[in-house]
Amino acid sequence: WYDNKAVNCLCTLYGCQPTDLVERWSPKEKNHVKIARPNIVKAYNQHMGGVDLIDMLISLYRINGRSRKYFTNIIFHLIDLSIVNDWLLYQRHCSQFNTQKRDTISLLSFRISVAEAMLKSASPSSSTKRGRPSLDSTSNEINQTTTSGTVPNSIPPLSVRLDKFDHWPIHTSKGRCRNFGCIGYTKKTSEIGTIKQTSRTVVTLKKLDG
Repeated sequence: WYDNKAVNCLCTLYGCQPTDLVERWSPKEKNHVKIARPNIVKAYNQHMGGVDLIDMLISLYRINGRSRKYFTNIIFHLIDLSIVNDWLLYQRHCSQFNTQKRDTISLLSFRISVAEAMLKSASPSSSTKRGRPSLDSTSNEINQTTTSGTVPNSIPPLSVRLDKFDHWPIHTSKGRCRNFGCIGYTKKTSEIGTIKQTSRTVVTLKKLDG
């Protein structure tokens, strides 16, 4: 299809056929002439506003996937496209059911809810024990993997870290450290997996909610 310059069109719904005749201005002839227009161009002209709208909405919260592999960026764009289309469909349904605007959720909240649903929908690993292990089992695992004279790294075992049961960090009050080999105190919580030394008597413990 040629306008001022060549335009490439790709669509899974519309094709070139059927074509129709439209009038376009010809600079050479200084007059309107009839040319054949593909069906995909006709559909684009009818829904041009929707294309610009979805481009704007995708640009608001685009997945920041910087990759040298081109197909990775295509996958990220398709995910953004799907989420925005779903949100537009949600907005249409809200208007059909006369839902108040204050009761609808924004695009950002919609993306967050989709992400949370995908995280919670992951099935747990097979033959894994749920929840946090007891003190006895944790002590046994540490004793088996450490040597005398060294302070062990207090990290959750793989069975807990990879069970996909939302072990989000929680804030707790100051107390004595329950981890083997640690004589400090719990001050605050942070991400899962390590202990950061802040002073000789105060440490930052990473505790699991679960």
